[in-house]
Amino acid sequence: MKLRYRTLNIIIILALFSILLVGCGKLSKNLKFGFIGPLTGPAAAWGIAQKNGIEIAVEELNSAGGINGRKVEIIYEDSQMDSNKAILAMKKLTGVDKVPVVFGETASAQTLAIAPVANTAKVVLLSPISSSTAITGTGVFRISPADNFQASIAAKLAVNKGYKRGAIIYTNDEWGKGLTDGFKKNFTSLGGTIVSSDGTEGSTRDFRTQLTKVRESNVDFLYIPLHPDSAVPVLQQAKELGLTVPILGTDAFSEPTIVQIAKKAAEGIVYVVAKSPSGKSFEDFSKKYHDKFSEAANYNAAAGYDAVMVITEAIKKAKSIKGEDIKSALYTIKDYSGVSGVITFDANGDVTSKEFESMVIKDGKGVSYSGIPSSQKGSAK
Repeated sequence: MKLRYRTLNIIIILALFSILLVGCGKLSKNLKFGFIGPLTGPAAAWGIAQKNGIEIAVEELNSAGGINGRKVEIIYEDSQMDSNKAILAMKKLTGVDKVPVVFGETASAQTLAIAPVANTAKVVLLSPISSSTAITGTGVFRISPADNFQASIAAKLAVNKGYKRGAIIYTNDEWGKGLTDGFKKNFTSLGGTIVSSDGTEGSTRDFRTQLTKVRESNVDFLYIPLHPDSAVPVLQQAKELGLTVPILGTDAFSEPTIVQIAKKAAEGIVYVVAKSPSGKSFEDFSKKYHDKFSEAANYNAAAGYDAVMVITEAIKKAKSIKGEDIKSALYTIKDYSGVSGVITFDANGDVTSKEFESMVIKDGKGVSYSGIPSSQKGSAK
């Protein structure tokens, strides 16, 4: 009798174990990654473009059988450009969804906010476009270079145009402050003077007070490290107030929404941005992007796409799909030919192989600017 019960118990345990294995197999069939970025709110244009690029990459991978035979699935989290929401999203992705990789954040402030959570959970955090110099050394990998290099090119551009006195209106976050500090340092070291520098919150839409101050300060130019939703009213209100000084922009102007909404108010704006992707791989990506989303692909979309593909390369080299092993493999990525440009990571996870160029908005489009320098390459440090 005891033997019968013991046999029955063993059968029940084995049956339950089998059910558990089947269930776990179903749960782990897909290789899940996370994404955190602003899909609504002031920087939604950036987050959506990255999400779109990621979707195309996932479609390509899955149609080819996935990564090492496993289909890829992305769990998207909307941070709304809010650090608290970004942290909650990261805790959910690492604690509940158990993803080994998170793509994000978009804005540098949110990337810095979630980096400690990613490090504690031993999860790879790869940002498509976060560029604050403060990110260097935090364990974050990124597809785009740090702000100090972009700021140095913008400062040289201003000096070569003969500007001596400038004003700055910037978004008071890590990205805006990083570009502002870098621009100030480089511009003043080249003999220029910054007359005023006003930080604003991301929700600000009325800039008339700051613009009136600029108009009355007798400056040669205005530099605006602002997110797209803030840059548009600045351009419109500057035109309304009759502000005629030249305006220098940042990589935010790579977002077509600025020109689409600001229209003529954006004409003639000169800005510095990561060099436009080119070549057959980008052309192929652009066609797929336009066919799927009925709009032109931009750098943000390309960076999102490349983030997925770089992780794919790392996983193929990694010992396992654990975050630590993927992270170790990422350090070996050298001269990867992505649609956003060549990607090589240094010991900090910073990309050291991207180029920047100066552009000008002409007839509603960003075209190469003949100012000096038109294109430069350098370290993300």
